[in-house]
Amino acid sequence: MLNRNVLHLIDSAGLYGAERVVLTLLEELRGTNFPGILGCIREEDKEVPVIAKKAQSLDVPIVYFSMQKGLNLFGIRRLYRFIKDNNIRIVHSHGYKPNILLFFIAQDAVRTISTVHGWAKKTAGVKMSLYEYLDAQALKRMDCTVAVSSDVAGNLISRGLKEEKIRVVHNGLKVCDITQHIDKNRVRENYGIAPDIMTFGTLGRLARIKGHEVLIRAMPSIVREIGACKLVIGGDGPLNNYLEELVKDLHLEDYVSMVGYVQNVGEFLSMIDVFILPSLSEGLPISLLEAMASGKPVVASSVGGITEVITTSEQGALVVPGDPVVIARAVTELLRDPARMKKMGAEGRQVIRERFSAEIMAKNYLNLYSTMYYDA
Repeated sequence: MLNRNVLHLIDSAGLYGAERVVLTLLEELRGTNFPGILGCIREEDKEVPVIAKKAQSLDVPIVYFSMQKGLNLFGIRRLYRFIKDNNIRIVHSHGYKPNILLFFIAQDAVRTISTVHGWAKKTAGVKMSLYEYLDAQALKRMDCTVAVSSDVAGNLISRGLKEEKIRVVHNGLKVCDITQHIDKNRVRENYGIAPDIMTFGTLGRLARIKGHEVLIRAMPSIVREIGACKLVIGGDGPLNNYLEELVKDLHLEDYVSMVGYVQNVGEFLSMIDVFILPSLSEGLPISLLEAMASGKPVVASSVGGITEVITTSEQGALVVPGDPVVIARAVTELLRDPARMKKMGAEGRQVIRERFSAEIMAKNYLNLYSTMYYDA
C-alpha cells in the first residue's frame, strides 16, 4: 500500500526564511493525512545541517542524502531507491538542487511538487542565472509548482511554466508575538545599544538582492534628521566585508551595527522600534511576517510578495526599491510619528492573524496533496 508521507527535500546551509517556512509546515502537518519527512541533502555523511538540528528538536522524521556538489548520479540513485522502497507517493522540493535532482527521477514513480520561494531576476549573476535556467526546466516537469506570491507566479509563467500547473500559497507562521516576555533593555545591553536610543533593524542574508547597501547609504540622511539612532543589521553572507567597509567609508561606525547571523529572532525584534526591509527582489519574506506579527511598524520595498502583505499605508510604509533618499525619508517620517508607529504595528499584527497564519498555509498545502494523491 502506498503511504501518504510527504518527503520534503531541501539543500540548506543555514536557517533562513525558506527553511523556517519548511519547518513550520512540517510541524503543522503532524497528525494530518499527509505527515512530512524532512529529506536533507548534505555533502558529508557526518554533517548535520542546521535545519536538521532544529527538526530534531521538533521531533520531525529526518532522512539524509549525502552527495557532493554538482550532478551526482549516486545521490540521485539513492534518492530514487528511498522513494521506491518506502512507497513515497509525493515529494515536495524546496530549492534549485532538489528540483534538478527530481528532474532525473522517473515521473511515474512519484508525484512531485516544488515551492519556489523567490528568484533573483535582474540581480542574478551568471552562475545564478544558469541555476535558474536549469531550475525552470526541472519545474516544467513537476506535477505542481507553488509560488509563494502572485509576483513569483508571474515570473514562473514568463519562464515558460504552464499557468494551470501553478498554485499560489502564501508563506505562513505561527501567529504570536515572539518578542513577548523578553527584556528589551537586557537585549540592547547585550548588543551595546543604549536603552533610550531610537533603533531600527533588518534581517536577511547579506547579498545584493537584499538591498543592505541602499539602506546603509540612507543612514547619513537619517542621522542628520533624527540625531542619535542606531541601525542594526542581522545576517551573514557574501557581502559582509564589503558592507563593513562601506560603513567605515561613510563614517557610520557609531550608527550602524552589523551583528552577524541572528539565532534568536524574537530577541532581535524586541530591541528595535522599526523593522526595515530594503530588498531589491523578494518572494514572500518570513522576516517581514515575523516583524509584523510582533507588532513592529515596517518600512519595506514595494517588490514581490511584500505588496501582497502590505496593502494599505496603515499596515506598513512601502517605498520604491534601490533609492536611499526615499528610504531615508520614509524612515524619518515614521520615527517622528509615534502614534502612527503604534497604529501601524497593531494593523500589521492583524494582517498576519487573518491572512498569513501557519494554519492557513498548511490547509492550502493539504488540499494540494490530497488532489495530487487521489488524482494519481
